Amino acid sequence: MTWNVPLVVATLAFFAFLSWKLRPAMGTAGGGSKAAALRAAKQRIEAAKTDQARALALSDAGDAAAAGLTGSGSAIGYYLRAMRASPHSADLVARASKGLARRPRALESLLWRRLGAEPWSGGGEAAARAALDELARLYSGPLKNAARARAIENAKALLK
Repeated sequence: MTWNVPLVVATLAFFAFLSWKLRPAMGTAGGGSKAAALRAAKQRIEAAKTDQARALALSDAGDAAAAGLTGSGSAIGYYLRAMRASPHSADLVARASKGLARRPRALESLLWRRLGAEPWSGGGEAAARAALDELARLYSGPLKNAARARAIENAKALLK
């Protein structure tokens, strides 16, 4: 009879753990609207006729993915596709930075991919400068890497 008590305690602890980890999926008020926003953005991506409209719809999908249950991987994918559709837009970099603000490692990965994808000259200066500004903010803030922050500051000085 004494083995029942630890089994019941372990079962309750496991149930509490699962409830805590799955709490975003259980709520229908927030999760349903985020899923609907992602579906609407995907429909707008398919219906977009111009690169600007497509980039805006992809950014909306990235925002919805970053706020929802899909994780940062799909949000990065949407933001990268938006940046490919409109490579010279600094607004997309700022929007992605705002969307992934709670996930600094994912944002760092996205910004480095953005910097490596396009030349920093010929119209891409503003987007490159915005990405460098966000990387400098990350390295002086949540990611705390003084050497990288100084290197980013030196790269920003070359762009001016």
